[in-house]
Amino acid sequence: MPDFPLVTLDLARRIERMGVEDLAAYAAEACASGVYPGSTTFRVGGGGAYWYSPGNIVNGSFGLGMDGPVEQEEIAALIAFFEERGEPAKVDVCPYADPSLRRWLAQYGFVATDFETVLYQRLGGDVAEGSAATEGQAVGATEVLLASTAAERELWATLEARGFMDDAADEAGLILARAIALRTDSLPFIGYLDGEPAGTGMLVIKGGIAMFNGDSTLPAMRGRGVQSAILAHRLAYARAAGCDLAVIEASPGGISERNQQRAGFRVAYTRVSLERPPAASPASV
Repeated sequence: MPDFPLVTLDLARRIERMGVEDLAAYAAEACASGVYPGSTTFRVGGGGAYWYSPGNIVNGSFGLGMDGPVEQEEIAALIAFFEERGEPAKVDVCPYADPSLRRWLAQYGFVATDFETVLYQRLGGDVAEGSAATEGQAVGATEVLLASTAAERELWATLEARGFMDDAADEAGLILARAIALRTDSLPFIGYLDGEPAGTGMLVIKGGIAMFNGDSTLPAMRGRGVQSAILAHRLAYARAAGCDLAVIEASPGGISERNQQRAGFRVAYTRVSLERPPAASPASV
């Protein structure tokens, strides 16, 4: 039976801090690559707010309240950060965050818009012989390769956008995927089914944590084990790299979440996404 650490405030802090640093690195890389030249980060409330471009779906804030109480002035500053850029303020809230965060978000009229499951598994212990990931490793009928050249990273971006948007990727979706693929601190993998590019997965390693994202499969290739193969390959890679914890996110109850649990992940907690409607104003304190 898998050995899972208990989900505690310390574990949640470690996961959320990894997310804060990962998003900050993404913003810096997106700016440096020129994909989102105006992308910027605003540290607030023990976490961070991130803006990439007008109307970008990943604009938002993360990790607030994990180190203790959040002040009203900090939420007011967060709102101003987004208003200055013509965006509604958004916050992804961990259930382990200090209760003051929820109080001030309610005070300013934030409403729940979405949920996200955070899953984890321990990767510590010896790596079994032959379990380390290698280039060209085949898992079932799928061969998984690291996209290392510029052309391969562009292919990764195209595949990720097409899979994420059910083969109807628009320009904004392609630009977003390209910004992810161009990150120099990430490892983009492509799964090939019978020699044909079929799906993608990304791996980011920081401080002993392996964060999995960028999971996408072309509609025509779904139901054939592509994502399971890419996930297994990245888990082996992370173990070989010495990571002790793997973290992945999914929409609650979806196919991806079920595949992740089959691969040994367990639910740690569920974040709630909160957004402030444009007409909202703080109630009297």
